[in-house]
Amino acid sequence: MMNLRNISIKNKLVLMQVFTSAFVLGLCITAFVLIDIQGFKDRKVISSIAIAQVVGFNNVSALEFLDNAAANKILSELNVQNDILNANILDKKGNVFASYTKPGSDPNYRFSVPAMNEKSSHFTNENLFVYSKIKKDNKTIGLVCIRFELSELNKIKMDVLRLGVVLLVVGIGLAFLIAMIIKKYISKPLLNLVTVIQQIKDTSDYTTRMTVEGKDEISILSIGLNDMLSTIEKRDNEVAQSKEQLNEQNTLLQSVIQNMGDGLVVADENGKFIIWNPASEKIIGIGLLDIPEEKWADTYGILWPDTKAVLATDDLPIVKALHGEEVDDMEIFVQNYKKTEGNFVVISARPLKDSAGKITGAVAVFHDITERKNTETEIKKLNEELEQKVTERTAQLAEAIETLRKSEEKYREIVENISDVVHTSDYKGYFTYINPACKKLTGYTQNEIIGKQFSELVAPEWRDRVAEFYLNQFKHKIDETLFSFPIITKNREQKWVEQTVMQLREGNRITGHKSIMRDITERKAAEQKLKESEGQLQTIFNEAPDALIVINDEGIIMRWNPQAEKIFGWTIIEALGKRMHELIMPEQHRENHLKGLQHFIDTGEGPILNKTFETTALNKQNVEFDIELTVSPATILGKYIFIAFIKDISLRKKMENEKKEADKLMQLNELKLKLILENIGEGIIVTDSQKRIVLSNHMAEEIIGIKQDSTMPTTLDWSTKYDLYYPDEQTVFPAQNLPLEKALKGESTDDVEIIIEDSETKTRKRVIISGRPIIDENNYVIAAVANIKDITSYKELEVALEESEQKYRKLIGFKSDKK
Repeated sequence: MMNLRNISIKNKLVLMQVFTSAFVLGLCITAFVLIDIQGFKDRKVISSIAIAQVVGFNNVSALEFLDNAAANKILSELNVQNDILNANILDKKGNVFASYTKPGSDPNYRFSVPAMNEKSSHFTNENLFVYSKIKKDNKTIGLVCIRFELSELNKIKMDVLRLGVVLLVVGIGLAFLIAMIIKKYISKPLLNLVTVIQQIKDTSDYTTRMTVEGKDEISILSIGLNDMLSTIEKRDNEVAQSKEQLNEQNTLLQSVIQNMGDGLVVADENGKFIIWNPASEKIIGIGLLDIPEEKWADTYGILWPDTKAVLATDDLPIVKALHGEEVDDMEIFVQNYKKTEGNFVVISARPLKDSAGKITGAVAVFHDITERKNTETEIKKLNEELEQKVTERTAQLAEAIETLRKSEEKYREIVENISDVVHTSDYKGYFTYINPACKKLTGYTQNEIIGKQFSELVAPEWRDRVAEFYLNQFKHKIDETLFSFPIITKNREQKWVEQTVMQLREGNRITGHKSIMRDITERKAAEQKLKESEGQLQTIFNEAPDALIVINDEGIIMRWNPQAEKIFGWTIIEALGKRMHELIMPEQHRENHLKGLQHFIDTGEGPILNKTFETTALNKQNVEFDIELTVSPATILGKYIFIAFIKDISLRKKMENEKKEADKLMQLNELKLKLILENIGEGIIVTDSQKRIVLSNHMAEEIIGIKQDSTMPTTLDWSTKYDLYYPDEQTVFPAQNLPLEKALKGESTDDVEIIIEDSETKTRKRVIISGRPIIDENNYVIAAVANIKDITSYKELEVALEESEQKYRKLIGFKSDKK
């Protein structure tokens, strides 16, 4: 049997129209038939009773004189009535006195005489029976009985039934045609809506839109669907952007992990290894194995530094990290079937936690120190020889001091001739040196200033603030500060200066300050003029992009710009003269607003004034929504007014909530990446295609002094800070051959040894650098990663070992191979 729920809407509409019309027509036709039949019966009864009464009246005399022949003759005249089958006249005793039978009818038919109180007529399925009493002087002397056939009634029934069927068929046909005509105004928009939804379901294309043709409920539903699709499309775009950023970070993370020199192992909270980089396999000797925690030490051969005892499972650094402990630089010995000689390793481990603080895994970083251990053994042998070199180093130190003296003379010559005032002071602020530029700025000569306390130059009204500022630098040991303040010159003129102060230290003790001071009087004057202009611009608001409302000190709205009309729905005429807190503030904010307004009028203080903060407001429809509010006070004719800048941020808030889920995963990846980078023993630097640093760790800063600036992009340019040499320490190394430069061109470089010399301090470091390009899905180089390892100390030990070996060879009689 067909299920109505599975029939399409257009067919349901047609079926409903046809069924309703058929049902109504059926009721009408049935009523018409019943009424027509009942009318026929009523007419038939009336006419039949009249015939019976006429027959009874005519037979009064025949009954009275017992004249059967006369009675039969009267009854025989009924033959003109074709529908009379039988007729009898009964005497008062109920005997048949006279009878009539229609030819072809049953001549022996006997009437059932009804009781005197029964009806004078009644119908059966085929006949009508009529009874009429024959009276004489109000006495019943006989009874007339007549049986009628109902063939005419049956004919009427059939005729009416045929007419009803014809009308029903015609009505259903008309109802079907009407339903087919009007269905397009109802079912067609619904079918279009279903088609669009099915298309979106099949293709996931949220750029599809419904065509809106009217203003009925289906059109409103279509508009709502279009708005929802716009929101989904915007959300999907943002999610796709977040996924793209996440993929870029994953690519970067994988590149760093695969190219780092230290071993990196990551396990999940169940103790299953999920990351085991190539360096880990190189150091341990065995790659990633799916084995339980209790077999880690035996399988990988993890021993205590005594090279004999195997570590217990709970003593393994990564197991401790899985239990929430942090392990730093734990020394172990690794020896297994692939590392038969074994090697010494330093391992650090940290737990990985989610945003709720739950441990989700652990990370361990390995560093092979076998070479260092061997070197330490050799160092012990060289202790005696090092003592002999003290004298040589002393001579070298004296030479270095002479070089430093010459450098100081050169520096002093530069300082003496610059236009800015350069001075030094002791830790109490007394001048110990100042260059000749002080004469032009302060009017005092060098001799007049040296020995003075710095605060004597500061304008009196600023001395407390200046003293507090530099006392804070002293207490918190801030290396460098920049501060502006006015000074009083020798001829009592006030000038504004900007001063950079750097602290001088011996160890951890502050011994004084080195400062640079410059004249900014003209700049301050320009800033003051600009400030005055900005004060005038506060009153111009009609074209402001945000809602701008001006109220007086009683909270009554004085100005209401067009953007305020758009956001809140109140027109200027409706808003002016109203109290702002009653018009647009939610109930929960009104009391605080009135108290804050009165507090400012009484004291001139307001904690929220001139600050931007987020709150809520009401529009004309009494709907509460998020806004960004800034309130600034001003005075006109000695009275306060308040200017409120309002921005509707309800949409931004909604979009921010939708992005939170996408950002959570990104933040967790960033935390993991930072934790990994900060626990490896190599410097890591990642730059984009423009050589701007996008990622670096503390080891990179420690080795080369270059780090990522969180406030503004830092461009990595080695030539500005270092001079580069080949390992022979003489031949200049071309900057374009640096591994990072080659990586940006798509080339990978391994273990390039370079000498870097600080252009200021002239200190040298020997480093090994590797570089790898980071390539996107289109095979374009989008970034580069460099691994930097400082081998200065190892190289010095290597040189010392070589010198020691040469000495011992001479002592035992070996001749030098050198000519």
